Amino acid sequence: MKKNIPFFVLLYSVITTTALLAQVQQAVYQDEDTPPESFTILLKDEWAYLNDAVTQLKTDTENKGEFETTQEFRARVISSREALKSKLNAHLKDTRLDSRIFGLWFKASLVSYNADSGIYSVKCPTIIEAPYSIPAIDCFVPSNPYVGLADSIRGGYRTSSIFLKFNPAFEWKIDRNEAKTAKGNESNIFFKIHFVVSLLQEGSAVHGELRIIPKDIALINKGNNTVYWNAEIR
Repeated sequence: MKKNIPFFVLLYSVITTTALLAQVQQAVYQDEDTPPESFTILLKDEWAYLNDAVTQLKTDTENKGEFETTQEFRARVISSREALKSKLNAHLKDTRLDSRIFGLWFKASLVSYNADSGIYSVKCPTIIEAPYSIPAIDCFVPSNPYVGLADSIRGGYRTSSIFLKFNPAFEWKIDRNEAKTAKGNESNIFFKIHFVVSLLQEGSAVHGELRIIPKDIALINKGNNTVYWNAEIR
């Protein structure tokens, strides 16, 4: 019986490790690879949550009560703003937005290769729908060299989109043979960008911010996970 104990311990260890690995892989899939449609839904849900919270703050603090002194009113306004900040922080923790990182794929289009300079011109037609700003809510991507957010009118409706702002194209320095290989695998070539999402209520104005923050960008062969180029976004 004693000789069998190590076997059962080893078996239990393998099963436990396999289960934990499966959990980690599932968590990575949920938090890392995010379909554009799912990211759009999440952003719109967070926009609506922030708008409701800011609207409630405005309702609660825009008028001084009849039997309320000015000092009491000012104190109540400050207290209400602090309560909203606490509410948003709790919401970020409850939804894990304070720790989640969303990975989104943007299709790369290999336009043309210059054999003399070794530069491949790459464009990206992918756009991801996002909420737009209103007087009470700013929805924005912080200024950076790679990712932008812009309003447009499509089908007579106002919309906002996340896009890659290469102007006119991304210049990819690559060896000619590698360029040929990449062209043969163009259907698998994507830009991948990691985003975090944050909700804020700052300053004295009754105003909220939905921040869509890109953290890094990479040009990747999605078929074999080859990373051709990457950069942090600051």
